[in-house]
Amino acid sequence: MNSQDIAPQIWNNAGVAWNINEHFAWRNYMAYNALLSSDYPWDEFTVTSTGVYKFKRFFEATFGIYTARSRQTETIKSFEIRPFAGFRASTNNAKRWSISNLSRLEIRQMFYSRKDNVTGFRFRNRTYAGVSLNKPSMNFSKNNLVLFSYFEAFFNFGEEVRERFFNQFKYKLGLAYRFNSSWGIDLGVIYQDAKNNVKVPVQAPTNLITYLVIEWGVVFVIGKGK
Repeated sequence: MNSQDIAPQIWNNAGVAWNINEHFAWRNYMAYNALLSSDYPWDEFTVTSTGVYKFKRFFEATFGIYTARSRQTETIKSFEIRPFAGFRASTNNAKRWSISNLSRLEIRQMFYSRKDNVTGFRFRNRTYAGVSLNKPSMNFSKNNLVLFSYFEAFFNFGEEVRERFFNQFKYKLGLAYRFNSSWGIDLGVIYQDAKNNVKVPVQAPTNLITYLVIEWGVVFVIGKGK
């Protein structure tokens, strides 16, 4: 088939962020994502646990583990364990706007229902920009509305894991709203450049394709932000 959109995806996520002290934070997220198509079924449930250590004013290290149960096709399911480590550089959130760059290295261990498995390596880089629309600082924790966007590129090494959406690039535009120091929500639209390297069923596109993703989430924050 030629490059085309099959159907949009909907990503739903909920998280708890714990700001332990001025240097260390722990973030946990659960997500359920699905392709809105009866012809090409796909869905996944993920859990991500991330530690963040801020060692300089504008620099922090990240590390953690991601797990996912995915239905790649009607006949193929997968389970992934993905440890990762990264580094983020960012501007001062005390200003009305913020820019950051996160670089991360991942080890992807994929276990398939057909009793085989694959280990892959991936480097990803995400550049983020945000601006508060109604407050003088990104640090405001009450009634703060933020317009944000990011661009993310993926670089794979060694053997490619087999999945319906093998990412190449992501582009996101969204809004985030902080009700108070504890609760926040976000809503955004993503264009996801990916390829299907499962190739089952054969009717599904297997070349480079772009998918529309609608993503929303809610987060509960414990402790003061850094």
